[in-house]
Amino acid sequence: MKKLLMSSFAFSLLFSQNLQTEIENLKAKITNLEKQVKINKQLAEDANKKVNPLYANNHLYCSYDLRTALDYIHYKTKSHKKYVNNILSNRVILTGVARPADNLKATLVIEANNIFGMNSQEQYSPYQNISWVANETPDDTILRVKQAFFNYHFGADNALMFSAGRRPATEGFPENLIYNDNASSPLAHLINIEFDGFSFEISNDFFSNLNNKFAEFGTWLKFCAGRGYSSSTGKFSKYPYSKDNLGITDFVGFVLVPYDDGQYALWTETVWAWNMKGYNTYADYLINKMSDLGDYFGEDINFRARGIGDGISDFLDSTTAFIDFAFTKTMPYSNKQMQGSKKSKIGASIWIGAQMPGISNNDTWGFNYVHGTKYFRAMTYGEDTLVGSIAAVRGNAYDLYYNKEIIPHLTTGLRVTYLNYNNSGSEGFFGISSEPNQPDYVNKAYDIRAYIRYKF
Repeated sequence: MKKLLMSSFAFSLLFSQNLQTEIENLKAKITNLEKQVKINKQLAEDANKKVNPLYANNHLYCSYDLRTALDYIHYKTKSHKKYVNNILSNRVILTGVARPADNLKATLVIEANNIFGMNSQEQYSPYQNISWVANETPDDTILRVKQAFFNYHFGADNALMFSAGRRPATEGFPENLIYNDNASSPLAHLINIEFDGFSFEISNDFFSNLNNKFAEFGTWLKFCAGRGYSSSTGKFSKYPYSKDNLGITDFVGFVLVPYDDGQYALWTETVWAWNMKGYNTYADYLINKMSDLGDYFGEDINFRARGIGDGISDFLDSTTAFIDFAFTKTMPYSNKQMQGSKKSKIGASIWIGAQMPGISNNDTWGFNYVHGTKYFRAMTYGEDTLVGSIAAVRGNAYDLYYNKEIIPHLTTGLRVTYLNYNNSGSEGFFGISSEPNQPDYVNKAYDIRAYIRYKF
C-alpha cells in the first residue's frame, strides 16, 4: 500500500511538471501570436496609407457615382408643332461622409451634370443654374455643392437629432425606386428641389420611451425649415446686403411617420411657404420683373408596402408597392395672381407605382402612373425626366423602367416616360407662367432614356 501511494505521488508530480511546461509553451505561443497580429495590423495600415491616405481614418467614407445616359426626347404642342432631340449626358457625384463620433456625422456631396458638347445653357435661360436645380438639370462640367450638412444626435439614447446645411431634398420616395437609390426624407411627390436649411428629428426611440406601443408603430417626426430666396442686395450695392425689392421666401414643414413596421408604412408631409415668386402680368414677364405673389400650402400622404403579404411568393416578398396622394393650395396676396388667378386655387394628384424583381437575381423593373388636376402645383423644379416632372403633371404620366446589374458596381437600365398634359403650367413660376389655360403649350411629351452607371 505504501509503495502504491509513493508511485501515485511520483506520477502526480511528474504530470504536474509536464502540465506546467505545456502551459508555459502555450503562453509563449500566444505571446508570439499577439506580436504577429500587431505586426500584420501595422503592415495593413501602412499599406492602406500608401494606397489611399483617406483610408487611414476608418470613420471616413467615400463614394464615386458616374452615370452616362442617352435621352431621346420628343415634344408636341397644342398647335401641333414638334420638337425632337437626342441628348448625351454625364452625371458624376462624389460623396464624402465623416463620422468623428458615434453621434456626429458630416456629409459633403458635390456633383457635375453636363450635356456632351455643351458649355453652358445660360444663354437660353437666366434660371438654368439657380440653386434649386443647379445639380438636377444637365448643363456644364462645373462641380457644384449638392449637399453639405451635419447630423448631431443627442439626448437620452441619442433619440434627438439636429441638422443644418444644404440638406438632401431630391430623389425622395418614391422617385428613388426608379434608379435603386437611397431615398431622402422629403416625399418626392410634393418636394423635389435642393434647399439650404435646418431639421430637427424626434426618433422612434424617443416615442418608445414614452409608450412601448410606439416601438411597434415605428413612429417618428422631423421638423424642417429652409430658405428658397434671400432678399438681399450684392456686396457692391449702395447698402451691401440690405433688402432688395422682394421678400424673403421661407418655408417650414414636417414629416410625420405615424406607422412604419418595416414592411407596411404610412408617411405624411406638410409644408407652408411664404412670398412665392413669379410674374404678376405678361408685361412683367416681358421685362423680367418678378413679384411676391402669395403663400403656399401642401400636404402629402404616402402608403407603401415593402413586400406584399407574408411568404406568399418570392416575387411578392421582393415587391415594393405604393399609393401617394398630394394636395396643394395657393393663396395670392391682394391684387396678385398665382397660377393666373387672383383667387386661391386647390389642386390634387395621385401617384401609384411599384418596383418588382426581374427575371434574374440582379434586375428590377417597375412602373409609375400619376394623375394631376388643373391647379396642382408641386415644388419639383428638380425634374425627374428631361421633358418634365411626372410628379407635377397636370394630366397623366406613364412611366416604365428596367434596371440590370451587369457586375457588382456596374448597372444599366432603360426608362420610358410619357406625359399627357391636360393643362399648361405644371412647373412654371407661381405667376402667369403656371396659368393652366395658356393658348399654346406642350401637351404631349416623352423621354426614352438608356444609361450605364458605375457606383462605388
